[in-house]
Amino acid sequence: MTETTFTLRSPPFSYVHLRATHQAQNGNFPKLSQQQDLDEVTLISYVTNALSQYLGLTGTAIPIDILKVEGGEGWIRLPREDENAVVAALSQWMGKGGATLRVLGRGSWLGGLGSRVDDTKLWSLET
Repeated sequence: MTETTFTLRSPPFSYVHLRATHQAQNGNFPKLSQQQDLDEVTLISYVTNALSQYLGLTGTAIPIDILKVEGGEGWIRLPREDENAVVAALSQWMGKGGATLRVLGRGSWLGGLGSRVDDTKLWSLET
């Protein structure tokens, strides 16, 4: 029996970990963002809206797969070559009523995103 080694140098997909938040307005200043509950339909509509707003019709043609939605967080899979454009679109998007998507992590390996420790409270005032 011979041993075979296989190295995947260019993974075909990228993975993005997102959190849905809501920023309530207080006059001209936004309040602290609060986590918003999320489901699959809401997540795909937010992502599609952000891609459409940022990249137009080209953005809506990017294939996005929802892997998991739990509470206010979701994990999506997309083609690796579109990662930077999708993250830029999601980071700048603000929906109706102050809904936003915060990118918590991204990478070429889903296992690396799943084992991340939530250190956002260390550096922000989020609750």
